[in-house]
Amino acid sequence: MSLEEALEQLKKTRKENEESYLKAKAFIDGFRARGQLSKKDSEFLYLMEFVIKGFKNHGNDIITAFENQVRFTDAFNNLQNRITDLEDDIAQLRKTLDKMYQDR
Repeated sequence: MSLEEALEQLKKTRKENEESYLKAKAFIDGFRARGQLSKKDSEFLYLMEFVIKGFKNHGNDIITAFENQVRFTDAFNNLQNRITDLEDDIAQLRKTLDKMYQDR
């Protein structure tokens, strides 16, 4: 999977999580709008909202960590490829220099 595909998949997951959170929040707000809640019911809804928001934030943190890991892995692979290219260039330069010294 390429960098763009991986980041797009994580973006899609983040969007799905946000939509799910908004649905749950709307559900809780619907109960509140009825206006016939006891104190315990109201406290329970507050607790549920807190838990749902915590899951959303935790999920976003995990997605952000994965995004950072994908970017780091891509940067590391690019660096590794560049080092390999430099090693090849140095080896070719050594061959050229050795040939020059032999031809003297």
